[in-house]
Amino acid sequence: MKAQKLVKLVALVVVVSMPLLGMAGVASAKNVVGSAKWCAHHKKLAVSTPGCPSYVPAGGTTGSGGGSGGSDPSLTIVPNPLVETGQGEVHAVLEFSDPTAAGQEITIESPSLTAACGGTITFSDLQGVASGTTITPVTSVNQVTLTLDSAGNADAVVSGVDCAPGSDIFDASLTLAPLTTETAILMVDPPVVTTAGITADPGTEVETGDTPASGDSDVYAVFYLEGDPVYAEQQAEISDVQLESSCQGGWIWEPGNTTLVGGKNSGNISGNPHNAGPTPPANTAGDEPYTTIDDDGNTVFTFMGISCAASSLETPPGSTVLGNIAFNLPGNHPSYMGTFIVAPLG
Repeated sequence: MKAQKLVKLVALVVVVSMPLLGMAGVASAKNVVGSAKWCAHHKKLAVSTPGCPSYVPAGGTTGSGGGSGGSDPSLTIVPNPLVETGQGEVHAVLEFSDPTAAGQEITIESPSLTAACGGTITFSDLQGVASGTTITPVTSVNQVTLTLDSAGNADAVVSGVDCAPGSDIFDASLTLAPLTTETAILMVDPPVVTTAGITADPGTEVETGDTPASGDSDVYAVFYLEGDPVYAEQQAEISDVQLESSCQGGWIWEPGNTTLVGGKNSGNISGNPHNAGPTPPANTAGDEPYTTIDDDGNTVFTFMGISCAASSLETPPGSTVLGNIAFNLPGNHPSYMGTFIVAPLG
């Protein structure tokens, strides 16, 4: 996916000899979103728009989203831009941060993305979800209200199907005075063949939630597993045993592109501890989250976890994420590995 242009997955390793990350250029024009002229005339939006000189994601560093925790109010969307998978699917992580508004509520919406996705987008979060063996995320249609933790942070996942490509503005507004509003633009690109590999968005996720209302060290991430289009309509799966086992309150994988060969659907894979199963995976799916590879060779998976341990200070930092392409077929097929890092609350 073109998401690789913005997100650097630390210590990315490929098990087969293929390049993992692409840096394909994005065509620009004088007045398009993110161009020099556009940025100069939209100074407030430029702060949250990739391509503008003043773009600073949550975390305080230029480039792609790096997690919540910026010193100024900010709304960040990762990956950004993103390439649709499957049937025009959009899956991204929203990260809001305002250290001065700890404990307050914010409302996030995007009427433009809602319209682009046929009138419906879904927000998912873990706020108020009790620890347990199986997680059922809280879902909201077209608008979500989140409670900021003691550091002023809150995250959620937004998803849509049958979405038209384009640029879509998100608004995040405090529900109490001074009713501050932060905006961000999500660039949605149509499906396309991308460089093979696996990426996590955000590359480093900062835990959110330290109160009953805001959550409990929650983690949100979107993983894109990309292979060769020759494997279209076959199956791909993903796993991160270390990440799963670190989330003592439970975890869930939600596969995208969920219509599988033979009309099956993998559904959501959740639990604590990790699902038992053969290693390496057998040719029959069921132990790991899996889904259908689209016509461009791409798949997407969303991960959410409760009471997760930080991995940023481990040696080496992070957990190992593994993706297997066309594992349902006999013989050897591409596998990809990388590292996903969780940073502590703050």
